[in-house]
Amino acid sequence: MGRLASRDAGAREEALSALEESLVSGEPESRERTARALLEELGRPGTAVAEPLLFLLQRGWWPPQAGLTGLAVQSVLAVLARMEAESPALENAAGVLAGVCRVDASQLAALDGMFRHPKASVRGAMARVVGRLGTAAASELPRLLELLEDEESVALSALESLAALAPLAPELTAPRLLEQVRGSDGARLYLALVSLRGLLDELHGEARPVPVLPDLEPALLRTLTAPEAPIRQEAASLLGLSGPLSPAAVAALREHLRDESPHVAARAAVALVRSGAPAAEALFLLKGQLGPAASRELQEAALAALEDADPAQLGRARGMLETVARDAAGLTREALYQLLGQLP
Repeated sequence: MGRLASRDAGAREEALSALEESLVSGEPESRERTARALLEELGRPGTAVAEPLLFLLQRGWWPPQAGLTGLAVQSVLAVLARMEAESPALENAAGVLAGVCRVDASQLAALDGMFRHPKASVRGAMARVVGRLGTAAASELPRLLELLEDEESVALSALESLAALAPLAPELTAPRLLEQVRGSDGARLYLALVSLRGLLDELHGEARPVPVLPDLEPALLRTLTAPEAPIRQEAASLLGLSGPLSPAAVAALREHLRDESPHVAARAAVALVRSGAPAAEALFLLKGQLGPAASRELQEAALAALEDADPAQLGRARGMLETVARDAAGLTREALYQLLGQLP
């Protein structure tokens, strides 16, 4: 343990390697003894090796021994409050806490107060912890949603976690994500769109009820005018998931078939195909992007848009895809035939 603080880089690497080996592949008693030593040192005031300790625990301590979960939460929370806002160890701290809570859900109660900690970096770490809990995160969703109203860095961490967790409670999460779409821009808007699209995609794929979001289409039409291509791309994809489109939405998607970004144009085309709107112009664009004369960038843009869509909604593209596939070569040909095999 003392060699972790050595000025000699070689000594530090040797210590990390030896401790990781003991933590991962030693006998059960040796693994537990090593984990306890790491956690006790981590919780010691003034320790100079918090970062390598968190790295080791996040990387190699699985599953955490049940008898050490309380010590782990105590030690990690003690050092978490002392970390700098930009410390890379914050991510490892969140990973250790999440692993502990997955093994011992009772430790979640010890984290409650940390969601309102004075330091934004700690609140952001709590958002990342919840994002790694899987189905165990359902009880923590209200706290995670509260963090959407926090300062930018914390809200972004909460949105990243919601990308995975929103399907746990769609009636609760979908309206809040839509609020973020309506009232934000930049990175926050992009992550809200990604999270909402992931939620609707999963609900459609599992034939689960989709929450009623009456203001979704107007919000997406606003984001289609955003200067950032990734935001326009997500908005176009979401329009294809939002059910029957209004004439205004169809007109907006047709306009973006000429978007300067080939990815936005491809997503707009696929949205028109999925929605049941007139799609001749959209299919013509996709055929051009997939054709043998198209650049690799254009082909990749069209394939990505098609592969992200539910195959059950792409039946109208079958004839175009069969035509293009016959003239395609290499990976594009392979991807097209794989896609055709998934169509109804």
